Amino acid sequence: MKKILFFLLVPMITFSQKKVGQALIDSLLIELPKIKNQTQKVDELIKIAGLNFGVNPNLPKMLEYTNQALEIAKTINYKNGLATGFRFQGVISNSLGKTKEAELLFKKSLLIAEDIADKKNIMANLSNLGVINSQYFKYPDALNYFQKALRIAEKEKRNDVFANASGNMGVIYAELKNNDKAIEFFQKALDVHTLIKNPIGIVANLANLGNIYLDKKEFSKALDYYEKALAKNIEINSEAGIAREYGHLASVYTETNQSEKAFEYFNKALKINEKLNYNKGIAYNYQGIGQNYIKKNDFVNALKFTQKSNKIAQNLKDLETQKQTFSDLKIIYENLNKNDSAYINFKKFIEIKDELENENTKKQISRLEIQYEFDTKEEKYKVQELLSFEKLNQQKLTLALSNSQLNESNVQRDLINLNFLKTQSDLKTEQLEKKSQTKELSNVRKEIELQDTKLKINKLSLEANQKQKWLLFSGLGFLAIIGGLLFYQSRKRKLTNQKLETLNQNLDQANKTKTRFFNILNHDLRSPVANLIDFLHIQKNSPDLLDETTKNRIQETTLTSAENLLHSMEDILLWSKGQMQNFKPEFKKVLITDLFEATKNHFASEENVSIIFENIKNLELFTDENYLKTIIRNLTGNAIKSLQKIENPTIIWKSFSDNNQTFLSITDNGKGVTNNQLKALYDENEVVGIKTGLGLHLIRDLAKAIDCEIEVDSKIGEGTTFILKFNDLQDSETNFNKFSSRV
Repeated sequence: MKKILFFLLVPMITFSQKKVGQALIDSLLIELPKIKNQTQKVDELIKIAGLNFGVNPNLPKMLEYTNQALEIAKTINYKNGLATGFRFQGVISNSLGKTKEAELLFKKSLLIAEDIADKKNIMANLSNLGVINSQYFKYPDALNYFQKALRIAEKEKRNDVFANASGNMGVIYAELKNNDKAIEFFQKALDVHTLIKNPIGIVANLANLGNIYLDKKEFSKALDYYEKALAKNIEINSEAGIAREYGHLASVYTETNQSEKAFEYFNKALKINEKLNYNKGIAYNYQGIGQNYIKKNDFVNALKFTQKSNKIAQNLKDLETQKQTFSDLKIIYENLNKNDSAYINFKKFIEIKDELENENTKKQISRLEIQYEFDTKEEKYKVQELLSFEKLNQQKLTLALSNSQLNESNVQRDLINLNFLKTQSDLKTEQLEKKSQTKELSNVRKEIELQDTKLKINKLSLEANQKQKWLLFSGLGFLAIIGGLLFYQSRKRKLTNQKLETLNQNLDQANKTKTRFFNILNHDLRSPVANLIDFLHIQKNSPDLLDETTKNRIQETTLTSAENLLHSMEDILLWSKGQMQNFKPEFKKVLITDLFEATKNHFASEENVSIIFENIKNLELFTDENYLKTIIRNLTGNAIKSLQKIENPTIIWKSFSDNNQTFLSITDNGKGVTNNQLKALYDENEVVGIKTGLGLHLIRDLAKAIDCEIEVDSKIGEGTTFILKFNDLQDSETNFNKFSSRV
C-alpha cells in the first residue's frame, strides 16, 4: 500500500511556518495595486501564485492569480510570464488528476521557454514532463526528460532543480526495482534539499526512503525515516504531510502485527484527510483499518470500513486500491458465510488483477527498454565529453602554432615542437576515433541485445494472447454457470408455486372449517334454547292450566335448563376462543364419566325422555374433549327428536372396550332411520340445510378430525344405534404425535 512520491518543480519561497507564508502573500497583495509596470505586475502575480502552492497548497487561489498573470502577459506579449503561467496551470491540472491536460500545458510552456532560452522554465518543464511520462509508465521518455533537466541543472548550478531531478531519478530506479540505486538518488536529493533548506523536498525524500525500506521489509529503518518525515511536517505545519506520515507509520505497525498502534495512526490520518477532503487518503485509511479488523477476526467492522474504501476507490478509478479491497471483501464474506457475495467480490478482484497485470506487462517491457537506453546514453555522454575535450586541445594547439609563425625567433624550433605536438594530437585523435569505432561495435552488440529484448517483448505479447484465450474460456464457463443458476431459479420458482397452491387449498379448507364451526354453534344451542322458550311460553300464556306443584316444578326445571344452557354456552365459547387462530383438535386424556355428566346436565330439561348412561369400567379416551362433546350432544339431540310420539322414550349411552379399542354407543327406541336420511353422514358432497342433515354433516367432519369411526345400525319401527369406535389410548397417543409432526 506504499506510494513513491513524484515531484513537480514549482518555484517555492522558503518559510518555516504557514503563517509566515500567508503574511508574505498578504503583504504582496497590498503592494500589488501600486505597481504600474505591467511586466513587474505579472512577476508579482506569479510569485503570489507560487506561494499559494506552499506547504498546504491552495489550488483555487493559485489558479486565480495564475490566470490574472496570463491575461496581462498575453496583452503585453510577455513570453517569460506566459511560459511560467502555462507551467503553473499544468501543475494545478496534474494536482487535480487531469494528467493529459497537464502534459499539453507543460509542452506549451516548454516551447515558449526554449524560444526565449529561459533556462529556469526549460528545466522545470523537462522535470514535469518526466513525471507525467512516469505516470504513463513511459519510463524511457521519462528518463530522457529527467536527464536533460539534470544536465542543464549541473551547468547552471541550480541545486534546487538538481535535487528534484535526482529525486525523480530515484523514482525511476524504484520502479525498476533497483532499490540500492533508488536509495542512492533519494539520499543525494535529500542532502541537497537539506543544504538549500527546502522543507518540502526534505519530507518527500525522507518518506521515499521510508517507502524503499518498507518494501525491503527493513521495518526499523522505515519507521525511523517516517518518524523524521512526520517531525518535519509537524515543524512546517503541513497537514497533508502529517496525514500521509501517520498512514505510513500505520502501515509499518500493520506489517509488524501491532494492531492497536495501527488503528491509532490510521484514525489520526483519517481525521486529517476527512478535514482536507482528500478522498485518496481517506480510501487508503479505510482500507488499512479494515485489514486490521480482519486480523482481529472482527469481520462486521472489517466489512464496514472495507466497503467505504472500495466505494471511494471506484469513484477515483484507483485500480490498486480496488484490487486490494475486493480481495479483502472476499475474505470477509467467506468468514461471514456469505458465499455468493464472496464469489462476486473474488470475480471483481480477478478482473482488476488481470487489468493491472496487463499494465505490469507494459511496465516490464518499459523496464527492459529503459535499461538499454539508460546504459547507452551514459556511454555516449562520456565519449562525447572526451571528444569535446580533445577537440578543445587541438584548437589550443592550432592557435599556438599560428602565434609561433608570427614569432621570427626560434621559429624552426617552435615549429618542430608544434608539429610534434600536432602529431601527438593526431595520434590521440586517431586513438579516440578507434575507440569510437570500438564503441560503435559495442553499440552493434547493444543493438543485438535490443533485438533480444524485442524477442522477449514478442514472447510477452504471446503470453498475453494466451491469457486472453483462457479468459475467454473462463467467460464461457461463467456464462454456463449463470445458465445453470437461471435453470435452478426457474425450478425453485415452480416448486414455490406448487407450495403456494397447496397453501391456498389449506386456506380454503380452513375457511370451510370455520363455517362449520358457526354451524356447530347454531346446532348445539338451537335445541336447548327452543325448549327454554317453550317453557316460558306455557308459563306466560296458560298459567291457569298449571297447579302450584306443577308450576314450581316447571320453574325449577326452567331454571336448571337455563343454567345448563349457560354452562354449555360457556364451554362452546371457550372452545371457539381456543380455535379462532388454529382450528384443529387438541388431544388429551378424557374421562368418559365427565363426558356423560356434561351430556346429562345439557339435556336435564328433557323430562319426557329417559336418558341412561352406563360406564361400568370407568373408561377414558385420548381425544379432543370439545369435539367429542359436540358429537355426543348432536347424536343425543337427534335421538330425542326421533322419539317424539313414542311410548316410554328411552336413550341409552354405553361405554365398553374390546380388542384394544374403546367404544361409545347411543341407542334409542324410536322409529328408526333410512339410508337416505343417513347419507350426510358418509357423503361429503351431500347438500344440507340448517334443519335437514346439518347435525350428521358436523358429526361426520368432527369424527374424522379426531380419528373416530362411526357405525349405524337402524331398524324401522325398532330404533337406531350409533357406535363410536376409538383406538387404544396408547395407540391414540402415538398417532397424535405423528399427526402433530405432519402439522
